[in-house]
Amino acid sequence: MVISLSDICIAVILAFLLYAWWANIRAREYAFHYVKKHCQSLDLQLLDETVAGTQWKISWKNGQFGILRKYEFEFTANGTSRYPGNVIMSPSRNMDIWLSPHQI
Repeated sequence: MVISLSDICIAVILAFLLYAWWANIRAREYAFHYVKKHCQSLDLQLLDETVAGTQWKISWKNGQFGILRKYEFEFTANGTSRYPGNVIMSPSRNMDIWLSPHQI
């Protein structure tokens, strides 16, 4: 059995894609738990129990390379109206959350 260089390259590319997919799912779950905890602390209800990834940007800050991710979600304060919100996750997992103005 002979393994060629092209076989090794294909295996490395597939491994990289699998890792990128896994890292994206892990980041989305982290953002979801952060948003859910934030909404509970403000007595808001996270609707649909999900966050949706809407934007990726390659980031290079302070000598650290990574992906800046933006997730959107909807919440309600009174159970009748839906309000949008978003959370931006930096490569170092710092979160910046924004909630639209809503009735209390």
